[in-house]
Amino acid sequence: MGRPQDIDERVILATECVSRYKLSAPMVIDGMDGKVNRDYQAAPVRVTVTDIDGKVAYYAGRGPYDFRIPPIERTLKKLVANKGHMPPAPAVRWGPAVNGLRCGLSLDPPKVTVGDNVAVQLKFENAGDNAVAVPYQAADAIAGLAATNDEGQVLKLETSGRQPRWRGRRGQGSNAVREIGPGEIFGTEIECTVAAVSDQSAAVAGQFRVVYRHEATGGASAQIEPAPGRSVWTGTIVSGTCTLNVTLPEQLGCIDCHGDSNYHHVHERDCTRCHVGEMGTSDFGTKDEACVQCHRREGLYGRRQILGAGGEFDLASRHLAGTIEDKDCLLCHDHSGHGEGVVRLIDPDSGGAEPWAGTRAGFCLACHDGEPPAHVSFPAESTGSGYNKLRLLDSSVIPAEQGCSCCHMPHGSAYPSLLKDLHRR
Repeated sequence: MGRPQDIDERVILATECVSRYKLSAPMVIDGMDGKVNRDYQAAPVRVTVTDIDGKVAYYAGRGPYDFRIPPIERTLKKLVANKGHMPPAPAVRWGPAVNGLRCGLSLDPPKVTVGDNVAVQLKFENAGDNAVAVPYQAADAIAGLAATNDEGQVLKLETSGRQPRWRGRRGQGSNAVREIGPGEIFGTEIECTVAAVSDQSAAVAGQFRVVYRHEATGGASAQIEPAPGRSVWTGTIVSGTCTLNVTLPEQLGCIDCHGDSNYHHVHERDCTRCHVGEMGTSDFGTKDEACVQCHRREGLYGRRQILGAGGEFDLASRHLAGTIEDKDCLLCHDHSGHGEGVVRLIDPDSGGAEPWAGTRAGFCLACHDGEPPAHVSFPAESTGSGYNKLRLLDSSVIPAEQGCSCCHMPHGSAYPSLLKDLHRR
């Protein structure tokens, strides 16, 4: 950041910042006296969101304690949904006064999906003629919330992230007690996450009634330290009732997380066709029969057909005789990355444990050098010897990147000895 000694140096630093980070928002530069910083109490982190007309839509408390993402996100969503303008604030539902104090409740937003954040805003109003000291612990406030529907089911609200402090003037009591003068209203906020319905096997959508109950007894008030400067309010107050409309999140498919770069996930929505086990656990894997199951299809996802009637292993000359099983595919191929559309060769001499790192010709000659691996056998009439194929390892004879595939098909061919139609007849 540097330490500018005058306004010119500060302008230079600000210009470099805009250029380096490609900032599109206007940057306002404070004077060397720091007056704007002091007037707005901006240090060290303070977030302000303005609407389309430049009016302040959200003004955070002083950071870093009051730097919280959920209220910023809610504000931006409201602005987007209302063409850049802020809708009216949710109505506060007040309960009856008890011993000169009453409690109000509002929910922001009033419509949520299970898993979303909701701001539970509490207000305490001194409706009497004398100042009162109200005991309040933010950590315990969540226990005073109750959200139920007509079936008696209870919606679970969990505290999420850092909770803000009381909103009001400084010096108005300790963290445990708020002193409220006659006619004054002080508010606080609980940041909650809407969870599933408690004691239910599945989340329930619909309309829930939410109320807040605040209780203070003389015995609990006597434990407050330091002791408040006046007698502490005691009693039980209940807020008015707010309505929270809850919807269930859309069911996500595999593609919603895995993306559409994997052609298997795009075209095959039934994961159980290829996979076994529970997703996200160590027992999740690929079925052993996945190769034969898919690659007998004609033109699978634009790929050539390998198995089945008309497939490459159904042609006149074939690389392997008999019925092709998955274990036969794994003689040459590593299927671990095949879900991403990647076909890799394995080292036949490693028993399928290591990837092949050599040339194409070298891969073929791992078997066709007259001494095939222990798990590979040749028909009696073809011992894999013939003329000396080891000379094909010389890249001057045949391009190393093509190897035997210059002339031969890997799986099957309409011509003898897996030959390609080199003359395009």
